[in-house]
Amino acid sequence: MRIKKLSLIMLVSLLILIVISLGQAKKITLTFMTPLGGADGAYMDKIIANFNKEHPDIEVVHLVLVNSLEYKTKLSTGIATKQAPQVLFIRKPDMPLFIEQDQFKTFTEKELKQYGIDIKDVYPELLKGIVNGDKIYGIPLDCWIFYMAYNRGNFAKAGLDPDKPPRTRAEFEKAMEALKKVTPKGVTPYYENPTWSWLWVHLMWQFGGDLLTPDFKKPAFQEAGAKALRLLMSFQDKGYLPKSSVDPGPAFESGQSSVLITGVWTSTAWKGVLKENFGAAPAPLFGTHRAVFGGSHVLALPKVMVEDPQVLKAAMTWVKYLWDHAIEWYAAGQTPARKSIATSKELKDKLPYIYTIAQQLPYVKTFQMFPYISEIVDTIATYLEDVLITRKLTPEKAMEMAAEEVMPIIEDYWAGKK
Repeated sequence: MRIKKLSLIMLVSLLILIVISLGQAKKITLTFMTPLGGADGAYMDKIIANFNKEHPDIEVVHLVLVNSLEYKTKLSTGIATKQAPQVLFIRKPDMPLFIEQDQFKTFTEKELKQYGIDIKDVYPELLKGIVNGDKIYGIPLDCWIFYMAYNRGNFAKAGLDPDKPPRTRAEFEKAMEALKKVTPKGVTPYYENPTWSWLWVHLMWQFGGDLLTPDFKKPAFQEAGAKALRLLMSFQDKGYLPKSSVDPGPAFESGQSSVLITGVWTSTAWKGVLKENFGAAPAPLFGTHRAVFGGSHVLALPKVMVEDPQVLKAAMTWVKYLWDHAIEWYAAGQTPARKSIATSKELKDKLPYIYTIAQQLPYVKTFQMFPYISEIVDTIATYLEDVLITRKLTPEKAMEMAAEEVMPIIEDYWAGKK
């Protein structure tokens, strides 16, 4: 009898071990590749840790590659060898070649709704280039948009109302004149590197231009780009903006300078440093077209890595978790990709400065989805110094020369399509 009892106990124990073993075998590990280093990565790590606790059958492993070229190379090699990450958090401008080669898992609007994701809730500009007919190649989670960071204390010292930051060029110049009086010698009230290419792109868009024609066959930035440069030159001549390349961070953090037009990713850190003196507002309109520089991190799945239905299910469980817990990510210093969150009371209550910045999302503009857009921006950037630092070239001549140098990049791309 005792032997039978022991046998029964051993049999039950064996069955328990088998069940545990089967449970462990079913656990799916997902590699989640992002470009998030530093504080941004730490915010994402917390979200991943919470997900892993709540989903014992899925483990998300965070792989970080900050540099765009390194990220794209790793992804391309991984897809070719079927060893790529299962889920990507990818910058939208890094996607075009992979979309051209049909390397992302695509969804229809109806399929995404079955996962609980309403793609129509995403701002249309963020979907440009990642939706082709009924094929959706990725899901934008956020928008890294420009805004105006300003020092409320300095505004008050200069006799300006900290609750009414400038919204137009005329208001901005009036504020700069007042702020010059409380700005130390050797610093300007708007203290930014004048040759920062993204700032030039932002202003070029505000003057109605774009980098390329809609068919991606020719440069289209010359006229608007020259206007943007002339604006920056006028800001330099009036003492609002430096005439040399500078690191704007230390001067802004110390309170020496008062204004920066920069990316939302700086907002959380500067709020922590400046505390009650931190102000955030929409980027002022300096040109003739209401536009503000932006970009997006997109959730995408390499097609070859989610052919297994169970892996796809796990991957979309993680994607849906990020979709549902997006506000936790926006605390890192991002604005929502979704209209319903950008205008929500929840965002206004939890992250009021992000809410304020997010109100300009209807006017956001992103890079065209041309595969070599970063090379084009880098090429143009080499001419900004000749206008804004050495002043060897007029804005018009610089843009003409930049367009001539950009044309072979465009031609090489199209030659490869033949």
